Amino acid sequence: MNSESKVKQKRESMGENLTRVEISKSAVAGNIENFRKVLNKKTLFSAIIKSNAYGHGLLEMAELSLSAGADLLGVNSLEEALILRKNYPSVRILIMGETPFKENRKKEISDTNFWIVVSRLEDIQLLSNLHPRPQIHLKIDTGMSRLGFSGAILEELIFAISSQKLPLDGVLTHFASTEDFTEHSFSMQQLSEFNKALELLSSLGYNNLIRHTASSASTMLFEEARLDMVRVGISLYGLWPSMETRLSLSFMGKDFQLKPVLSWKTGIVHIQSVPAGRSVGYGSTYKTIYPTKIAVIPVGYFEGYDRRLSNQGYALIDGERAPILGRVCMNMTMLNVTHIPNAEVGGEVTLIGKSGKEEITADWMGNLTGTINYDVVTRIQKDIPRVIVP
Repeated sequence: MNSESKVKQKRESMGENLTRVEISKSAVAGNIENFRKVLNKKTLFSAIIKSNAYGHGLLEMAELSLSAGADLLGVNSLEEALILRKNYPSVRILIMGETPFKENRKKEISDTNFWIVVSRLEDIQLLSNLHPRPQIHLKIDTGMSRLGFSGAILEELIFAISSQKLPLDGVLTHFASTEDFTEHSFSMQQLSEFNKALELLSSLGYNNLIRHTASSASTMLFEEARLDMVRVGISLYGLWPSMETRLSLSFMGKDFQLKPVLSWKTGIVHIQSVPAGRSVGYGSTYKTIYPTKIAVIPVGYFEGYDRRLSNQGYALIDGERAPILGRVCMNMTMLNVTHIPNAEVGGEVTLIGKSGKEEITADWMGNLTGTINYDVVTRIQKDIPRVIVP
């Protein structure tokens, strides 16, 4: 078989797109199962798939999460909820972000299976008059200082809701720093503030509310925070909220297993050999010190491959590390494959995931570029195909 035939065969074996994100069905199922093991059987599991499912693909993760037994799907916006609704006519959807309640959108939000998070009296008034009426969940600010109210303003709001006999179906808060420390007194203080709000609501007759506070880290760490529902985001995808979360679990003598769901792969589109002393890439920031074989991949910072990986990151080819040479370009990156004899045009390149005994994780990439794993996976370009694999 000649070289052109080999390249053609390589491309065909990789599918139409050299660059793709692979989503593991078994990893999603395993992660949800491990969360179920620590939850009360009556506690609802909301799979948070906002922001294109943290870069994993909104519809792909919706399908896998529901197949694995998720009770609800959580999103940020009405727009995301409407995309899900077209594909899943009756699934319960938690809308957590600020939703614009305009007159011309009343029909879109008149859905009993929309669970809408609200902070203001006027929003509750509007939602309560819709037919059918969405479920109304009141956000309490206990220390995040983002959405919701606290203190005297919160009390005034709750009394106003009660005096106007407005409906409430749920109440929630969000922990501000559970992921950032191994000492969790502030989280416990937040939970105490939340319980005070629950007591006030209960005294006014709101006794059957769905209570939810816990995201990934607090679900793993705090039994008392799991309540009626948990909202699992980053760890649904097999990624740790932080090293502090892992340390906290270790200090508590607890073991929790997560498996990364995402692998990001591409292929070599060009190879050339250059002599010693040749500059590589924009700004000539790298100069070869020996005869070097360079492979080009069709991924750059537009595709979400961080420019801060320039001259310090690497990809994996045939189980070997291929260092990045020069600056990451907008749509291309150059790799040193001098030491990888099997590197050829059409060959597979792993950007995140395993190749042989080597592995690149979102955590490693985040540490190298001064960010977090959330940022690494969420920024992967939306139009790159997400492919479900076993």
